[in-house]
Amino acid sequence: MKPFVLITGASSGIGLDSARLLIEQGYRVIGTVRREEDGERARAILGAAFLPLRLDVSDSAGLPQAVRQVEQWVGTEGLAALVNNAGIASPSGPLLLQPLEEIRGMFEVNLFGLLAVTQAFLPLLGARHGSARPGRVINIGSVSGRVATPLTGCYAATKHALEAVSDALRVELGIYGIAVVIIEPGPIRTPIWSKAQPDTRYLDSDYAGAMQALFGLLAHNGAKGAPVATVSRVVLKAIEAPRPKPRYPLNPMWYLAALLPTRLLDRLLAKRMALPRRPAR
Repeated sequence: MKPFVLITGASSGIGLDSARLLIEQGYRVIGTVRREEDGERARAILGAAFLPLRLDVSDSAGLPQAVRQVEQWVGTEGLAALVNNAGIASPSGPLLLQPLEEIRGMFEVNLFGLLAVTQAFLPLLGARHGSARPGRVINIGSVSGRVATPLTGCYAATKHALEAVSDALRVELGIYGIAVVIIEPGPIRTPIWSKAQPDTRYLDSDYAGAMQALFGLLAHNGAKGAPVATVSRVVLKAIEAPRPKPRYPLNPMWYLAALLPTRLLDRLLAKRMALPRRPAR
C-alpha cells in the first residue's frame, strides 16, 4: 500500500473523484465529510481504502479531534499529501450590494478554513525537525484566482487570496522540503454549480440584466464544464512528480488574462455579463 493522503471536501465532485483515482493507484485516502451519511456513501463507492473524517473546515473547534483521529490512523507514517479541496462558490452578487457577513462567510471556508486545516496537519506532513519524508500541500484554486468575473467578485477574492497564501507557503515550507502546489481549473462539471445559484434579491436592482446573464453562465458551466477527471489527474501528478510545478493552470482563460490589456479584459467581461459601460470621467 502507498502512503496516506488527506483530501478535504471528499464527498462529491473533485474531492470524491481524486479519492477514487488515488485509491486505484494504491493510496489510502482520508476524506473529510460534513455529515456521517456522506462518509458512508463515499466509503460504499470507494471501499475500505477510504477513511471518512467528520470535519467542517470552517469549524476550528473540531480540528484538534480531527487531528488526533488522523494521527491514530497514520501513526508514525504521517501524510504524503494534503489536498485542500473543500470550498463554496455561493452566494454571488454585486459587491456594491452584497452583505459583508456573506463575504466573510465565504472567506471563512475558502481561505481561513483552508489555512487552519493546513496549519493543523502540517506536522503530519513533515513540518518539524527530524522528519525524514516531507509531504506536499496541494491547493485547489481556480481560474478566478487570475480573472475576477463580475458578480462573483467575492469568490474570486478568496481564490486570489489563496494564490498569495500558496506562494508564501511554498517558500516558507521549503525549510522542511514540503512542496506547495496550486491547481487552477476553470468550470468543472461538479455539484458546486447547482449550489451556486445567484441570489434573486438582486433582480430588482441596477444589476438585474447582469444577474440574468450570470444565471445562464452558471447553467452553462454546470452542463458544459470540463470533466472532473481533468483535475483528479493533475492532483495525482502533483503528488507523484519528482519536482511538481508550483501551479497548474487548467483553463485557457488563465493565459489569456495574462496577455490582454486590463481595460480590454474589462470590456470583454462587461459584455459577457451584460453590464453597460458608462465612460468614466
